[in-house]
Amino acid sequence: MHRNHASFAHRSTAMPCSIRFAILLALAATACQTPHRTDDPAEFLRRHVETGLCNPVFIEGDSLWTIEERMKHYGVHGVSITVIDSFKIAWAKSYGVMDTATKQPVTDSTLFQAASISKPVFAMAALKLVEQGVLQPDADVNTQLTSWKVPENVFTANEKVTLKRLLGHVAGTTVHGFEGYRQGAPLPTLVNILNGEAPANSPPVVVDQVPGSAWRYSGGGYCVASQLILDAKGGTIPQHMHDLVLKPLGMNRSTYEQPLPASMAHNAASGYVPDGSMTVGKWHVYPEISPDGLWTTATDLARFVIDMQRTLATDSGKVLKRATAQQMVEPFVEPHGGVGFSLIDLHGERYFEHGGWNEGFCGEIIGHVGSGKGVVVLINANQPDFMHEVVRSVMRAYDWPGVSPPYKPEPIDAASLEAFTGRYRVGTDDLVSITIRAGKLYRKPLREGEVELVHIGDNVFVSRLDDRFRKFVKDSTGSMTIQVKDAIDAASFGTLRRMRDDEHIPFEAIQRGDRNAAVQAYSALNPTDPAVREEWLNNLGYQLMNEGQVKQGQDVFFVNMQLYPTSANVHDSYAEACLKLGDKREALLHYKRAAQMDPNNANAASIAADLEREGIKAE
Repeated sequence: MHRNHASFAHRSTAMPCSIRFAILLALAATACQTPHRTDDPAEFLRRHVETGLCNPVFIEGDSLWTIEERMKHYGVHGVSITVIDSFKIAWAKSYGVMDTATKQPVTDSTLFQAASISKPVFAMAALKLVEQGVLQPDADVNTQLTSWKVPENVFTANEKVTLKRLLGHVAGTTVHGFEGYRQGAPLPTLVNILNGEAPANSPPVVVDQVPGSAWRYSGGGYCVASQLILDAKGGTIPQHMHDLVLKPLGMNRSTYEQPLPASMAHNAASGYVPDGSMTVGKWHVYPEISPDGLWTTATDLARFVIDMQRTLATDSGKVLKRATAQQMVEPFVEPHGGVGFSLIDLHGERYFEHGGWNEGFCGEIIGHVGSGKGVVVLINANQPDFMHEVVRSVMRAYDWPGVSPPYKPEPIDAASLEAFTGRYRVGTDDLVSITIRAGKLYRKPLREGEVELVHIGDNVFVSRLDDRFRKFVKDSTGSMTIQVKDAIDAASFGTLRRMRDDEHIPFEAIQRGDRNAAVQAYSALNPTDPAVREEWLNNLGYQLMNEGQVKQGQDVFFVNMQLYPTSANVHDSYAEACLKLGDKREALLHYKRAAQMDPNNANAASIAADLEREGIKAE
């Protein structure tokens, strides 16, 4: 539907930043076990990768799994892996099938949608145009845009949208990701997409925070960068990508053509969504192109990673100069983001990475800046946890820099554990519960399952699912707190305070089904609190609906409407939840309001017309 940050399960995206970085930091931070070298180390290393999958954090004594076992566990039908070592491809291997109906096996030449991994490849091309003098990295893009302009507003009064800011996700632009289009459906032009006008199924790209002030993932920003290239150079984005990056790097099986040319379709994997069903039409079309449109293989993407590494190490890459490439792997505005890549720091060792999620496809690339180690994983399923298990196995087998040893559990008495139990507040609208069961401590976030916490000494606990250290410490008043650290010896950390029994957060009213109390609780928060941002609440509502909590999602949208009554987007979202719950009258009422508030919302108008043809009346 016409909304901001709709279901992440149906958007081309690299996952929300806070979730993705937690996963990726965890996937590198512990080694399950040190491999024992054999007379054939190359074969052993590959076998170690294939049999060494485990949880994000490994505790001594935990089990390991094989790739085939985890494919079956997650319902992943096809996988292609390429391992990079010493600045070259160490090996490439594929598993499973392209399509469950044809049973055609995945090979090293099978095409997958790279999804948001398209972005760093595109960023390399854009920076090449900077080197050639075609584009200016720090100039206001509106000085070069001719076919379309970034709408000026209060946020752009003093700071401007620039190419470098767009590529680094700090331009303040909206639209996180894109749903894609079923094959054969009308496709929007790039200008349609930027304006959010039919037949585009995404909202307009606008600036709603000061450019350069903060990192926020924006696929919409990459669409602006595409238009900048087209206005400066003409031609098409697929052709520019071929000439500037794909051809020089020998990525001969890759293309940004959307739709995928018929001559290549026979070699493309079919996508499978989280419930295991095939993507309608086998895959979606992504006319945005630069943020999500790359079709590629794992070996082709490995060539891209290797070229980055060689450029950084010896200035011997085939596309960029080292000074330019360094901008992609150095912090820009915030420590976790460069210009085109996300960045990971493991005990002083820097990695560049990017993930991707299109309808039915996921991918991951990661490379070490200095050692020439890396890996590419592509799958025809929306199961990123499986990919992360594969990446962790590669990291352990190849002794990647910064990888830590496994943790050893330490005994702790029952009385100490009991003193840690309770509800701990996380910000203004979240909490985590600490409980004991069968002599073990468990952590349960508000809307997630419980996870065991393992004591590793000095009241410090780790979870198998993330690499944060949680230390229980009494504050100056004698109240128990949890210090949450990214490193066991970190000087800075977050502190969670244990809540009183009569203390509640606003979302608990949503869980009780008391929407009026929820409105009152959220309204009482500071208007600048992130928990009452329109976009945040809209995302929360869709997350709940994706989890099957449609009524709770509807109540969150209801709260959002009371806080932002003139927003077409929140009325549209509320209408969608009403429709899912079978309340067609209420759905019609709010779809009509959304269409009236936003004349460009053709989707809301269309659904309203369909409901009226059914005889539904809004009065």
